[in-house]
Amino acid sequence: MREAESKPCPPDGPTRRQEPIGRGPTAHVSVARLLVTGLEGKGGDGAALARRAGLPEQVPDNDDARVPTDHLSRLWRLGLGANDDPCLGVKAAGRWRFGRLRLMDYLVANAQTVTEMFTVMQQYSALLNTAPNEIRLTGGAGSTGSTGKGTVTYQIRSGDPDVDAMASQYAMATVLFRARYVAGREIRPLHVGLTSGPPAQHRELADRFGARRLDFGADATTMTLASADLSLPLPDADARLGAVLRQHAADVIAAQARPSPWSDRLRQVIVAQLAGGGLSLRAVARAVALSPRSLQRRLAEEETTWRDLVETVRHDRATALLAGGATRKEVAARLGFSDTRALRAALRRWRTDPGAAGARIPPS
Repeated sequence: MREAESKPCPPDGPTRRQEPIGRGPTAHVSVARLLVTGLEGKGGDGAALARRAGLPEQVPDNDDARVPTDHLSRLWRLGLGANDDPCLGVKAAGRWRFGRLRLMDYLVANAQTVTEMFTVMQQYSALLNTAPNEIRLTGGAGSTGSTGKGTVTYQIRSGDPDVDAMASQYAMATVLFRARYVAGREIRPLHVGLTSGPPAQHRELADRFGARRLDFGADATTMTLASADLSLPLPDADARLGAVLRQHAADVIAAQARPSPWSDRLRQVIVAQLAGGGLSLRAVARAVALSPRSLQRRLAEEETTWRDLVETVRHDRATALLAGGATRKEVAARLGFSDTRALRAALRRWRTDPGAAGARIPPS
């Protein structure tokens, strides 16, 4: 339901892109900021959770900043550790307000119908998160062979089942609350499917979603809406503004995909020095024409540290080399590990804590 709240104009023009050095998936800083706000008071103290997850205590209000999605997974792990509430996700989603997810909120508000809102959300999902999450709409108003309803799937895929279940509950609830807001009326799902197991009491979950039916243990988090709800027009949509925003969103996503020459050069220097056995902060800083302090400051601006960057580079190179058929002895030598036992310990650490270095290492 709509609150008495005006919609300010979105930021004008493209902004300078700021990405973490690591090449893993990233999320817009607004996503992290909203999650910290949502978990505050439910999964613990927001500032403390952010700090322990590797984020600044005050997540920067910066239109162009992005953070590793691993930080979001860590936030959820910490939130779940502090709170066993089965409604944690949907409660945290209740902190969403129009405009907090920046460009995405304006994009969906200027779709023509609720169905188009979901289509836009899927098409431009990389604005919020570049991880390979599952987001789609099947069926719905106007689709071929429509059955009078449509199903939205929004499944987070971080590799941690507990995190994925709660983060997906949160994501789906945010989508539903946004749909109600832009449509200007109540929308009650016909069905909501959650991947988590059934809690002792699930009445509150059903009430918060407004769902007529709620199931647990599903393969993916889904929400089924009636065709009448999906075909609702969005009363404040502006077709011309929507077209401008979609073009801007496409430009932003294209810019995100372009590698940073400085980041590439830094990684190349680290890889070379790992192979040579002489890796040091001072030597790398000299190779990229910075002082050690300036390099550390720049890494901090990009939400990482020297230690985390080296770990990420080692992880990425190990993944590529092992997938290409290199032996563990060869990988250990090329990445500066003392022996294969040290490499084995790193592989074990990366498998048990995917957040330690990004994408998971394939089993050997």
